[in-house]
Amino acid sequence: MNVTCHNCKTKLNIPDYKISKDKESVFKCPKCKEKVHVPAVKQQKQISNLSFDERLNALVCIDGDDLKRKVYSLIKQMGLNAETAANTKAALKRLEYHIYHLVIIDDAFDQNKGFSGILNRMNTIDMSLRRRICLIWVSNKFNTNDNMAALHSSVDTIIHQDDIIHLEAFLSRALMEHKNFYTVYNDSLKQAGKA
Repeated sequence: MNVTCHNCKTKLNIPDYKISKDKESVFKCPKCKEKVHVPAVKQQKQISNLSFDERLNALVCIDGDDLKRKVYSLIKQMGLNAETAANTKAALKRLEYHIYHLVIIDDAFDQNKGFSGILNRMNTIDMSLRRRICLIWVSNKFNTNDNMAALHSSVDTIIHQDDIIHLEAFLSRALMEHKNFYTVYNDSLKQAGKA
């Protein structure tokens, strides 16, 4: 779990197994030695279940204006809350403070630096949060649904730029597969008593 020290604003990544399920946990900040309070897991789940808007949130990280407009408008038509990021810094800031169920990024985002920056961030966030994000890569190098390239690149799936005309069907299927996969995963954890 990612926690921020209220005193010095240091960001801490505390392993989930160290956080109590029944009572508040207290940790010392390694930088300023101030106490950092983390609510019990049960309290956090109750808070996260209070949802006022059931629509999914999407972040569009695409460089070309024409392609960005197409993707943005399509996502809005699908009923998702869509936002765009102009550069890597803006995208990482949004990812830090908001939960996105869908992130779409292309090869050229922020002059090719954005793609690696966002992938690095996705690879370092807490797995319980990462599992909630369906990361789609719009590529001009790999074919649509190239599962080996997707696995190697730590993205959920790939769509080739030439197949953008089929984006709505592609996204609908990708989001459904992502949801179904992690529903099975979460149900398995519950049956094993680990969730």
